[in-house]
Amino acid sequence: MSVDYFLALSDHYKAVRARLNAGPLRAPVAIAPPPPPEPELELRMPEPMTYQYTISAARRIAQAALVPHGMTWTEAMGPSRALPYTAARAAVYKALRKHGWSLQKIGIFCNRDHTTIMNALHPRKDRTK
Repeated sequence: MSVDYFLALSDHYKAVRARLNAGPLRAPVAIAPPPPPEPELELRMPEPMTYQYTISAARRIAQAALVPHGMTWTEAMGPSRALPYTAARAAVYKALRKHGWSLQKIGIFCNRDHTTIMNALHPRKDRTK
């Protein structure tokens, strides 16, 4: 590199230092007042009939899925991990999922975690033990 480059760089740094150390500060800039708040949106709860219809439809779907297993809702959703009970629960999960229910909604409806629903819907080669 040439000496001219270093001299130019040195001059540049001197000019920057001079600007930084220059006279008084500028007057502060006026800040515009904040805009007026927007009107609040009115939040409405969904219609109760829609919610009831959804739950009752889920109950009908679940009962129809439990018929081939010969179980009631209380028996199928119990704590047992035996194969007939888990198969019945999986049938309910599959039926609800087929009707467009999300994993989280199925979990809330069946009183389970959504990961439990996900694992039940995941095909396994060997579930018998």
